[in-house]
Amino acid sequence: MRAGFTLSDRAVGLLFIAPFLAAAIFFMVYPVVEAIRMAFYSYNPLRPDLSTFVGLRNFEFIFADPLFWDSFWQATVWTLLSIVFQTVFGVAIALLLHQALPGIALFRGLLLFPYIVPTVVIALIWRWIFNPEIGVVNYALQSASLIKEPIYWLSTPSMAMASTILLNVWKYTPFVVICVLARLQTVPLELYDAAKVDGAGVVRRFLDVTLPQLKEVLIVVIVFRTIWTFNKFEEIYLLTKGGPGTSTFNLAVYSFEQSIANLRLGVGAATGVVMMVMLSIGSIIYLRVSGFGQDEKSP
Repeated sequence: MRAGFTLSDRAVGLLFIAPFLAAAIFFMVYPVVEAIRMAFYSYNPLRPDLSTFVGLRNFEFIFADPLFWDSFWQATVWTLLSIVFQTVFGVAIALLLHQALPGIALFRGLLLFPYIVPTVVIALIWRWIFNPEIGVVNYALQSASLIKEPIYWLSTPSMAMASTILLNVWKYTPFVVICVLARLQTVPLELYDAAKVDGAGVVRRFLDVTLPQLKEVLIVVIVFRTIWTFNKFEEIYLLTKGGPGTSTFNLAVYSFEQSIANLRLGVGAATGVVMMVMLSIGSIIYLRVSGFGQDEKSP
């Protein structure tokens, strides 16, 4: 009789993880490596046969381009304000949903609605909401006598940026709420009981008990949301297309315009490489300064 074919536990584990590794290499590692390679080439997608190595010329181009620095500043403002509002609102809503109230499970379910609706649908709805003539926002403000003339939300540079930030905050605050709420449900109640015995009020209990317990999860959430927001393209492009003019350009839109509109894939790839380096360095510095993962280390 033929002996049965058996695999060791290690081989079985490698076999199960092989599809994920193959997908990660093809969809994650390869695009990054290809983007880094393309950043050093002059590449026109209509004439790929004319691709030539240009060294650092693409990086010299973007660093000398005033629009690149305007896009960097606007991306910084867009990211910083979005993260601040998402964090503040996310923690506040999570604290409310953590209360044992009748029907609270329904509100927790409804909270996911903005997060699961496709971005293109949300952007189209928001373009209608902010329409200066027929939009419900201007109608509500004029009905309440708060404004006399319609506000051109998406046609005024400052209001267009505020509108894109508001859309990002509305859509992704539920992610912060879910993460914070999951951590709140694991905080030992004995800590709050001890704080009450010591005479701590609501604010003091939040600052001395809740906030320290949320530190680790908030650090992780802020890092991930910063990376995702800084790289965001579809929300701004669908809502304003980077306009009016270039007032809502971020680096993702700048990279897209250079790659697709101007047919400079090398410049677009170089912009992506610069963004990756910026976010990597910024994340490392933030994690080191915040002391992430150092509380458990013994002296």
